[in-house]
Amino acid sequence: NQKSDKELATERWNETRATILYGVAQDQYKAHDFDKCKETLAQALRMMPLSPQLQTLGAKVDIEQGQLELAEKELEVARRFDPKDPEPYYLSGVIYQRWQRPQLALEFYRQAGERAPAELAYVLAQGEMLVALNRSAESLALLQSKVAYFENSATIRDAVGQLLMQSGRYAEAVDMFRQASVLSEDDQTVRERLAMAFYYDKQYRDAADTLTRLTQTEPYSKRADLFELLGQCQMQLNDAHRARHSFETASELNPYSARTWQSFGRALLQAGDLKRADVALRRSLGLDAAASETHLLFGYVRLKEGKLREALNSFEQASHLDEQDTTSVCMIGYTYEKLGQTDK
Repeated sequence: NQKSDKELATERWNETRATILYGVAQDQYKAHDFDKCKETLAQALRMMPLSPQLQTLGAKVDIEQGQLELAEKELEVARRFDPKDPEPYYLSGVIYQRWQRPQLALEFYRQAGERAPAELAYVLAQGEMLVALNRSAESLALLQSKVAYFENSATIRDAVGQLLMQSGRYAEAVDMFRQASVLSEDDQTVRERLAMAFYYDKQYRDAADTLTRLTQTEPYSKRADLFELLGQCQMQLNDAHRARHSFETASELNPYSARTWQSFGRALLQAGDLKRADVALRRSLGLDAAASETHLLFGYVRLKEGKLREALNSFEQASHLDEQDTTSVCMIGYTYEKLGQTDK
């Protein structure tokens, strides 16, 4: 039953030709020329039908073209030919994730990770599926256990930082995002998350410094939400002058945000610019007349101007809109006292 020399030579020649065609198919895949890639793979498979590499590349093309069932069949063949190769397991995880079957996707990602523990993408994919299965604590534990292993990876530290933020562990998140920002100096999205972690951990000065640098670069210089967050930090630092500028920039970038106009009015009030505070708070009420806090601030403006009756109306409106707010009730009493109606 041994093969003849001629048969062995033909087999080796076919394997050589198939290997060359595989290289051509890889180039076509990278160039997104999927139709030609499939044609090349078909030729190669006729010469070497038991090749797991050819089956896997064919599955990748099918995934790109949305033919997921065909891709999964090819991946089953590839796993049977070479059960040690992690890529077919990972790609099956991708397919089952698209089919919204996270438990199966997690199992395939886990098997891929077991076969290639140094591949970060497989670890991150497992973490993502655990989150999708509402097992965030397990996801965090998994990723944290791998941080030291991937000592030069900003990506895993960024992922850990985001999970820590979701858990309310802001100080630990700050540490993770700091490490990630050092490892990826050009990744501004990490710095944005670092600024948020600083803010929620009440490290307002560090948050303000990070946001100031961030908003001086594109495209962050057009982000109204970042300027508003910067203004909130500056207000916490009792720097109403800078906060005024930040909120004004935010209102120019997004003039339809009632919250931004409210914050702008608060900063102007604290800076003693009553006229502009009046205008800003009116703009806020025009966008959201049911915001009790805006009515409360409007009452403060009227109180500063000595218009006690108008202040009283604003405080009463604020109390009506939020019956649990004790501040507005206190301000109503304070205004009655100023009006000489001590019994009320």
